[in-house]
Amino acid sequence: MCIRYSVLFLIKVVIRVPLKNRKGQSMVELALVLPVLLMLICGIIEFGWIFSNKILANNACREAARYAAVHFYDDGLTAIQSYADSIAGSYSSTFDTAIPMPAGEQITVNLDGKIPLLTPFFNALLESSDGDGCYDLSAQCTMRIE
Repeated sequence: MCIRYSVLFLIKVVIRVPLKNRKGQSMVELALVLPVLLMLICGIIEFGWIFSNKILANNACREAARYAAVHFYDDGLTAIQSYADSIAGSYSSTFDTAIPMPAGEQITVNLDGKIPLLTPFFNALLESSDGDGCYDLSAQCTMRIE
């Protein structure tokens, strides 16, 4: 009987000793997982920011091209260019539009812009060639002149 209790006591001691030495385990796991998790979250935020601005650029370009296609013979190219600049400015102040002289029955609107990146890590990865911490966006839309 005495041997049985001493074996149970040893089993309890062996089981409890490793549990007492695991106090820093969760800190080590957090230190290993946290950088990867933060990069993933920052990547999702940055992708959403760029995608949202790309949709804005496409919408502004499409709206300017539609106006140019409908009002080309009425207003002329300079009035259309100023209206396209105001449309692009209403979407974002960083968008610039260019409308070349149409060849044939189609008019093309080019929109270029830069958006600032939000997260510092992706600032180094997605940076434009200018080194200004912005991402280059462009959109092009062609419509038939009516």
